[in-house]
Amino acid sequence: MTRANADWFQMLRDAVGASSQSAVAKRLEVSHTTISLVLSGKYAGKTDRVAARVLRVFGQVQCTHTGQQIELTVCVSYAARRAPLNNPLELSHWRTCRTCPNRPVKGEKQ
Repeated sequence: MTRANADWFQMLRDAVGASSQSAVAKRLEVSHTTISLVLSGKYAGKTDRVAARVLRVFGQVQCTHTGQQIELTVCVSYAARRAPLNNPLELSHWRTCRTCPNRPVKGEKQ
């Protein structure tokens, strides 16, 4: 299992531990059986769709600019946007995103 796979899988286990398989399945919009099979390692299909849903629903990172926990989707939107040249505060945040170790978007630095 790669590090990325381990991360989403651990998120799934933590979410189930904090509530229940049924509650997590409902939030992820999958069946209870799917969650059970994935957790037991007996899911017959690819888990990439389940992983994507787990990351979308439960994925959070600590923003190095604000110090707050933010959803992974928010982090991605900040990291992937163009430089906000008309707003000095947003530009400062954007610059921090460019060198952030949590940065989910890789590519050329602008």
